Order: sequence, then structure tokens, then C-alpha cells
Amino acid sequence: MKNFVLAALVFLCTFAARAEVKRDTTIIEFSDKKINKRITVISTGEKEIDLPVSMDLNEVLKELGIDTTERERALVLVGEDNGKKDTLLLISQSGQRIQIVTKQPLLNRAKDTTIVDDYQEPPILNEREPDHWNSGNGWDNQQNQKREEKPKRFFSKSDFGFYIGLNNFVNASNGNSTFPELRTWRSRYVALSFRKNATLLRGESADLALSYGPEIAWYNFMFENSKTAYYNNEQVRFDDADFSTSKSKLVMPYLNFPVLLNLGFKEDKFKFGVGGYIGYRIGGYTKTKDTNGNKEKNKSTYGFNNVPYGLTAELGRKNGLTLFFRYDLTKTFRSNQTNANDLQAFSAGLRL
Repeated sequence: MKNFVLAALVFLCTFAARAEVKRDTTIIEFSDKKINKRITVISTGEKEIDLPVSMDLNEVLKELGIDTTERERALVLVGEDNGKKDTLLLISQSGQRIQIVTKQPLLNRAKDTTIVDDYQEPPILNEREPDHWNSGNGWDNQQNQKREEKPKRFFSKSDFGFYIGLNNFVNASNGNSTFPELRTWRSRYVALSFRKNATLLRGESADLALSYGPEIAWYNFMFENSKTAYYNNEQVRFDDADFSTSKSKLVMPYLNFPVLLNLGFKEDKFKFGVGGYIGYRIGGYTKTKDTNGNKEKNKSTYGFNNVPYGLTAELGRKNGLTLFFRYDLTKTFRSNQTNANDLQAFSAGLRL
């Protein structure tokens, strides 16, 4: 009889101990719309919980005694879309074990809260200890990995540029060319550029991009000493105008298509590009202005090369001024032009 009573006492004590553990376990289940997930918080400590007015994970963890740093890290980890369900374990400063179970993202659920006492703690699926975060191998490495996967882009996907510079020729004094002297600071290159930038390589310190797109360009050659251009019998010649001029220029408009390989250095915010271009002539004209202000404009082909191509280079700041240089590999005028042999145009200036 005594043995039976003793066994019964042992059984009752064991049952009471288990019941006490269960009474110390509390579940709070709610929908957190800030991170768009269904959250279950399981507390196994003896701390009594006063539900916050705002039922979200941050406020619940604050009530359970989790400090600010651990709350912020937990919110980030729980908010990640690693799966439809995941489990995270926290330990408060008092040693209280707090388990967070996340479920699939909310669809159109109404906000609701459920509290259940005497719940037996389920197994932990994907335990992450705070000590692991604080070791410098968890949280920091995770953030570094994100930066490595998607480093910041240097080049925008597209941009618009305005070119303004100076024009001149090489080989102007060679052969039989009678091309007149130019007014250097008035002979301008102007272009409007519409560009796409396709990033080929994206790194931590530099990006490599292929830049391409159409542009409309105007070569303006301003003559000295009242000279102008004439086009007769399919030959261009350069001679004195019929009147004294205050301005006389020859204009070549082209539709160009440049392609550049650009390298952008992120820390220095500096870019450098090299490439080439090909174009097509879309007009040609002379424009004169006499000393009385009267203007005259004459359109013609003037023996221009219809399809020029050449080399180009650009360097400058990421969002600042960019220097450019253009050099035509083709002759400016066709080979049958006896008064304009071997002239090759080049331009240099700024891209804004």
C-alpha cells in the first residue's frame, strides 16, 4: 500500500511539473501587415505579457523584453522572403526563450490576434541564435552578401546630352586644297545626343557599360576674310563673296550613331569611354551675313562625303561636365573634289 501511495505521489509531482511548464508557455498569434506575414510568437518564460495597443512584431518583442538592436535584426530576418514558413529563436537578457514562427504572406486577411496558454513548444525549424549575429559572421556577412549581389549601378539606363565644341581640319594645307582659313572660336560643333547605357559588368569599385544611340550633329566652319563656298558643275570652290561679310560659314548636318565602351569608377565618380561612330549626311548649306545685317542662305551638297565615320573618346565626372573628342577617319569631301583634297575634320569640347 505504501509503495502504491509513493508511486502515486511521484506521478502527481511529475504531472504537476509538466503542467507548470505548460502554464509558463504562451502563444500570441497575429497578422503583421508591416512585414506582410502571419506571425506566431511563442514565449516560454514566466514573464506576464500585457498586449500592446499596436499588435505588430516590434511592439510584442518590446513587451517581451527584447532590446532595440535585437528587435531590428529580428524584423529584418523575419521580413525576408525565404519561404512560406520559417522559425526564428530569440533569447532575452533575462534568459527567456522566444520563438517566432512566420507563415505565408498575407493576402486579404483581416487583422486578428489569438492568445493560447498551456501550449507545448514545437520543434525549432531554422534556429538562429543572437550570439551568432553578434559574432560578426551572421548579420554583417548577410548584409555584405546583399551588397555583393547587387552593387549600386554607376551608369543610368539612358541619358540625354548636349555637345558644344570647336571644329577644325587636318591636312588643310596639303595637296591642291584651297580651303580658306577658319575663325577658330566661331567654328563650332553642336550635337544633340539620345543615349542608352547597357551595363555589361557591375562591380564594387567600377562598372563597364556599352553606350549607344542616335545624335544629330552640325559641323559649322566659319570663314575668314569674306570668303564663302560655291558649288558649280559638281565641284566645290572657295572664293570671295560678292559683298563684304560680317559672318560667313559652311554647315554640314549629319545623323550619327556613336557607340562607346564606358568605364565608370564609383569611388572617384569618374568615367572614361572610347569608341567610334558612323553617320549620314542630311543636308548642307552656306550662310552669309553682310555688314548691313542682310542674310543669305544657299543649300547644296557642296561635295560632302555622305557617310563619315571616325573615332571618339570621352572623359569626365559622373554627373558633371564631360570632355569629348571626335576625329573623322574619312575625308570630309568626296575624292572627286579638286579644291578640297584630303581634309579630315575633328572636334573637341564639352558634353553637358
